[in-house]
Amino acid sequence: MVWVSNYASVPIVVSVTNNSGGDDGNFTIDPKGNETWGLNHWGRESEETITITWDGGKNTSFTIQAEDRVLVWDDAYGVDTNVVTFN
Repeated sequence: MVWVSNYASVPIVVSVTNNSGGDDGNFTIDPKGNETWGLNHWGRESEETITITWDGGKNTSFTIQAEDRVLVWDDAYGVDTNVVTFN
């Protein structure tokens, strides 16, 4: 399970590859909103690639693991590894 939190001042668009299942569509996460299972969670079972695009076009892609939490700010991101979250 991948969890993405948007602490930026702008919306972000997130996609996660689906080699281990799940939806690979693009999803918008508004800034500093209430986090929910339906909005911030991606069900994955193994290593995947995440792409984050900030409002304005800046983007980055990197490898994540199935239990990672990704924290996104205006000019940075961080990855907490093996975070267990209960639904």
